[in-house]
Amino acid sequence: MAVLGKTRSWEAFSAWCDERGLTAAPANPWTLAAYIRVLEGTMRFDALKRHIDQVGQMHFEKRRTRPDREPSVQRVLDAVRRREEAKKRAQKQAKEKPPAPPLFRAEDFLEDGKAKTSKGKTTRTRRGKAAKPEAGKKKSKSLRATPKLVRRKRV
Repeated sequence: MAVLGKTRSWEAFSAWCDERGLTAAPANPWTLAAYIRVLEGTMRFDALKRHIDQVGQMHFEKRRTRPDREPSVQRVLDAVRRREEAKKRAQKQAKEKPPAPPLFRAEDFLEDGKAKTSKGKTTRTRRGKAAKPEAGKKKSKSLRATPKLVRRKRV
């Protein structure tokens, strides 16, 4: 059974290399790293690791080198493992935590579909013009709703 899996893994790797015009044996470590990234979305990490080990064993039988033991390939495998663990953690946390209540209530900001205003403060229209303040109150200074356009002088 292991030999059958090993040959299937090798055939899949060599077919992938042939499609892209790469050499399957001897394979560069970056070729194997790229192959790992392609398979990352299709396999779980354990299956992917086993698949890459089988490719490495077949490569060793043919060329007496193991590209799957190279540091660059190991870094890619570690990154895939970390991403899968983070994904599992996020799914677990999403299942455990109930959805958070909203930070603000709509009633606090809307009054019959219109925005509430503080007493004595001016409101601005969409065009940035100040609305008339209530009678007997001072007009407060505030930031502009739209930026002030400044003309550059030509010298």
